[in-house]
Amino acid sequence: MTLRMALAGLALASLLTGCGGGHAHSASSTPATSGTQGGARGNDAALWRQLAACLRRHGVPDFPDPVQDPSGSWGPPANTRKPPQSAMTACKSIANRLPGRRPAASAADMTKLRRFAQCMRAHGLSDWPDPKADGSFDLPQRLRAGKQVFKTQLAACRQYMAGGQIIISGG
Repeated sequence: MTLRMALAGLALASLLTGCGGGHAHSASSTPATSGTQGGARGNDAALWRQLAACLRRHGVPDFPDPVQDPSGSWGPPANTRKPPQSAMTACKSIANRLPGRRPAASAADMTKLRRFAQCMRAHGLSDWPDPKADGSFDLPQRLRAGKQVFKTQLAACRQYMAGGQIIISGG
């Protein structure tokens, strides 16, 4: 799955880091992801369409329109290539408004996230990775189907979620 859910990252460059091989989205212990529900998802789609249009205007004429994944999150379709830095910079004001953006993970957050990873492994997901430096998790392909795949483990380990959510990135 690539860039089909709300992206998260520290800077615009990391916002679309997974374009070639994955995407980022958040998973929380509640049914809503990335803090969006109902009407907010429509706004997510509008922001994604604005970003796609902006990227097209700034040198990526074939950048696709967003699609919605089974969980209801929006983002570019699978296998979307990473736009050039110049286009990403030109569209930064739109990209920064996308859902799932969060500040850099603090040292305390990273400690919690490492404990979260240990907990997920202890609860049967032996291939759950440690967090990356930005606090996101680069999941193996089998776990990228969405949080339903690991809902039980999320419930067991939610006390270790930094800020009540985790950010999942691919690629």
